[in-house]
Amino acid sequence: MIQARDPGTSSHRKLTHILLFWFGDDWGVFGRTYEQIATTLSRLDHVRQVLVVLPSSKGECLANSRQTASDKLAVVRLYWRLGGITPFRLRSLGSRMKLERERIALKRLIKAYGFSKSNTLLWLFPAHPIVDELVRQVPAAARIMQVVDDFTLVDKDDWYYPFAIDQYPRLGGLSDLIAVTSRVNEEKFSLQSRCVRIDQAVSSSFLAEASDFRPCGPQPVLGYVGTFWDRTDIDLLLRLALERRHCKLLLVGPELNRRLSDSGLLGLDNVEWLGSIPNDQVPSQLKRMNLCLIPHLDTPFSRSMSPLKLFQYIASGKPVVSSAVEGLDLASHLIRIESDPERFLQAIDEELASDGPDKFKARVAFARAQTWESRVDRILAALDVAMGWKSA
Repeated sequence: MIQARDPGTSSHRKLTHILLFWFGDDWGVFGRTYEQIATTLSRLDHVRQVLVVLPSSKGECLANSRQTASDKLAVVRLYWRLGGITPFRLRSLGSRMKLERERIALKRLIKAYGFSKSNTLLWLFPAHPIVDELVRQVPAAARIMQVVDDFTLVDKDDWYYPFAIDQYPRLGGLSDLIAVTSRVNEEKFSLQSRCVRIDQAVSSSFLAEASDFRPCGPQPVLGYVGTFWDRTDIDLLLRLALERRHCKLLLVGPELNRRLSDSGLLGLDNVEWLGSIPNDQVPSQLKRMNLCLIPHLDTPFSRSMSPLKLFQYIASGKPVVSSAVEGLDLASHLIRIESDPERFLQAIDEELASDGPDKFKARVAFARAQTWESRVDRILAALDVAMGWKSA
């Protein structure tokens, strides 16, 4: 673990500039954790600048990709390739020159925004292709590594798997604090360094009003919002659609493999799949639903996750039925959790029959307290302790 700098004389409030690196180019698309954290940080009184750096997905570079999200929040795309910026990869002369220009451009950019070693908090989300390069290149007073999911548990053919295998055992030496969103990851990474666990949260755009409650009609709408991939129990969704033909199954989210398309589910007349939609359109789709689903498989990978959709569902005021997976503890008193497929379907019937305005209001009231501000405050307080700026 990196030794505390200036113990007892500083606090995180002197870290007025936050440089945040995410490993995918999806700002404004899914409302992911990094986007919520960056936005929340930019609203803190003591913060002067938050700069989010994403990988270039369409050939952009720092010089032509700058996007202003607010007066204190900017997003840029950095040109890099999978494998990282390293002299040990064979590259064309043009590619090497472009990478070198990006190094220089990043150095100039952070200086222009007022970043310096004394005021900068470097916030990284591994597995990140160039995490070592960034730790070397970006001067910072403190570093946070945040692990959202454990990518050592994904398919070995996934691009981030080798980076996770290499980086995760070394995070304690690269950071002052490791932030995680699941109990399993807390147990794993707390062996290396000071570790803080936070749950996911919800943005205010998802919070329903009391007037939004609508009793279900003759065709209840059952909804799922999320990515369709290895953790999604497609067989359970298929059984649900076949055995509850009087219900409409509304599916929202992208498909990362062919399991959904090849299942036959999308050919049923009571199933509607919208695919990927902008995050700001998700609340309107939640309003269409009478009940929300978390049909996840219980796998080592899913146990490392905290479902963001749980808080979005509850904020919409809708009843939730989930399979028995990790990350549900905080809201377990408000949702139904069933491990058996037959009981899962029965729970849907029972929740639809018993729902009402009072339950709707209780869910929304709970969600109002699950803010990103509270989560960021918890991380920054843990950073104070990790740096020796505040007693535990």
